[in-house]
Amino acid sequence: MNFGDLTTAESVVLLLVGIGVFLLGFKFLGDNIQKLSAAKMRNLFNKAISNRFAGVGVGALATAIFQSSAVTTVMVVGFVNAGVMTLTQAATVIMGANIGTTITGWLVWLEQFNVMLYAMLLTIVGMVITMISKKNKFHTTGIMVASLGLVFVGLEIMSGAMSGFAESDAIKNALESIQNPVLLLLLGAGITAVVQSSSAVTSILIVMAGQGLMIGGSGNGILFVIMGTNIGSCITSIISSFGANTNAKRACLYHLLFNIIGTLIIFPFMCIFDGFYDTLYGWFGNDTTCIAFFHTMFNLLCTAIYLPFVKYLVKLCEIIIPDHKKKSKKAATSEGYMDPRLLNTPSIAIGQLVKQTTYTAGVAVKALNGAFETFINLDESAIDNSKLDIEKVNNLSKEITEYLIEVSAKEVSLNDEKIVTMLHSDNTSIVRIADIADNILGYTGKAVEEGLNFSDVVKRDLAKMVNLLNEQYELVVQIVEDNDAVKIKQSDEIEKEIDESKKNILADHMKRMTRGECSPENNSLLVSLVSNLERAGDHLSFMAHAIDAT
Repeated sequence: MNFGDLTTAESVVLLLVGIGVFLLGFKFLGDNIQKLSAAKMRNLFNKAISNRFAGVGVGALATAIFQSSAVTTVMVVGFVNAGVMTLTQAATVIMGANIGTTITGWLVWLEQFNVMLYAMLLTIVGMVITMISKKNKFHTTGIMVASLGLVFVGLEIMSGAMSGFAESDAIKNALESIQNPVLLLLLGAGITAVVQSSSAVTSILIVMAGQGLMIGGSGNGILFVIMGTNIGSCITSIISSFGANTNAKRACLYHLLFNIIGTLIIFPFMCIFDGFYDTLYGWFGNDTTCIAFFHTMFNLLCTAIYLPFVKYLVKLCEIIIPDHKKKSKKAATSEGYMDPRLLNTPSIAIGQLVKQTTYTAGVAVKALNGAFETFINLDESAIDNSKLDIEKVNNLSKEITEYLIEVSAKEVSLNDEKIVTMLHSDNTSIVRIADIADNILGYTGKAVEEGLNFSDVVKRDLAKMVNLLNEQYELVVQIVEDNDAVKIKQSDEIEKEIDESKKNILADHMKRMTRGECSPENNSLLVSLVSNLERAGDHLSFMAHAIDAT
C-alpha cells in the first residue's frame, strides 16, 4: 500500500497506529478462538499432558490459539500454583509455548506474496457474518474472521510506516550501526520486556526487514535481536509469579532458564559463524523468510536440546528455589484449583472452577459423614473436626462466588456463561449440605445432653442411607466434571432409594414405638435427622440436574 511521501514524525505515528491495530486484532482473534474452542482447550490441559511430547504439543497449540506465549506461561504458573500441574508437566508446556509463539512470524511472512489486500477483506467478511448471524457460535466466528483481517490491516499500516523510515538514510545508518552482539541481544530483550510480547516485536522486525530495514546491518545482527526477544518474553511470567507458591516460582524460573541457557548455547555459534545469516539468505532468497525460519528453528532446537534433560533442569530449579522450612500456619481456605492468573484465559478458569466446585462438594460430604459418625457414636470429641470442614466449605464457597463474579466479567462463550450459572446453583447446594452437617452436629449435642440412644437396627438403616448419599456424590462428580447427562438417570434412581429409605425408616420407627421397642423421646430427633439426610440427597440431585441448562 502506498502511503505517499511521509515525514519521520508521520511514519512514527503510522507505525504506532499499525502496531495498535495489529495487537488489537490479535487480542480479539485469540479471545474468540478461545471462545470457540473452550471445551477442547479444557480437555487438552486435563488429559493431554501425560508425557513430555504431549506437554510440548499442548503448549505449542495453546500458544497458537492464544497468540501469546506469555498468556500460556502465566496460565501454567497458575496451574502449578493451584497444585493441578506438576513442575515437570509445566516445564514441557512452557517449551511448547515458545514454539507456538513463532506462528505469528509466519503470518507476517505472508506479506511478501501480495495477499494483504485480499486478506484485509476478511475484516468486512467477518463483520457481515456477525451482522447476519443469529446464533452465538456464528457471531463469534464472524468476530474471529474480522479480527484476522484486522491483523493484516495492522501489518499493512506498519509496512507503509516502515517504507517511510526506509527512505531515511539517517535511520537506516542508525539501525545498522548497532553491531555488538551482546548489545543487540539486550536490545531485543529490553524492547520485548516493555511490549510484553515477543510475537509483536518479532512481527515488527519481519516487517522492517521486508522494507529493507535491518537492525545490526549485515551478518547475524538481526538474529541476535530475535534471540533476545525470547528472553524478554519472560518478564510477564516473572511478574505473575509474585505472591505465588514455591513451585509456581520454579515454573517461572524454568521459563527464564530455558530461554537464557538456549541462547547461551546458540550465541557462541552465531558469533563464530558470522555468515550464518548469509547462508540462510542463500537458501530462501529474502529476509522475511530467514527471520521467521530462524525464530522457529531456534525454539525447536532449544526444545530438542532440553527435552531429554527436563528432570535435571527441574531439579536445578528446585535447588535454586528451595522449599520453605517453615510452613505457614494459615488456615487452608484458598486451597483447590482456583488461581487469579487463570482469569487471563476464562475458558480454562471455568474448567478449574468446575473442579473446585466438586472438590468443595467433597469437603461438604466429608463434613456430613463426620457429623453422622459423631451422632451414631455420640462422640462429642469429634465435633470440632466436622466444624472445621464446615467452616472450610463456607470459606471456599465465598471464594468460588468471588471467582465466578470475576469470570463473569470476562468475555466468555454462551456455553461457558451457562456453566457459570450452573456453578452458582451448585455452590448454593454445597453450602446447604454443609448446613445439614452442622444441623446433625446439633442433634449429637442434644442426644448426649438428654441421654438418648438408638437401636442397632436404626443405626444400620441410617448408615445405609448415608452410603447412598456417598454413592450419589460420586455420580455427581462424574456428571458435573464430565458433563455426563447419561448418568443423571442413575443419580435419580439413587435419589428415589434415599426417599424410600426415609419413608421406611420412619415407618419402621413408628411400628417399633407402637410395640414399645423404641422410646418416644427419640421420635423428634430421628425425624429431623432422617429429613436432613433426605434433603442432602435433594441438593446432590439439584447439582446433577443443573447441567441440563448447559
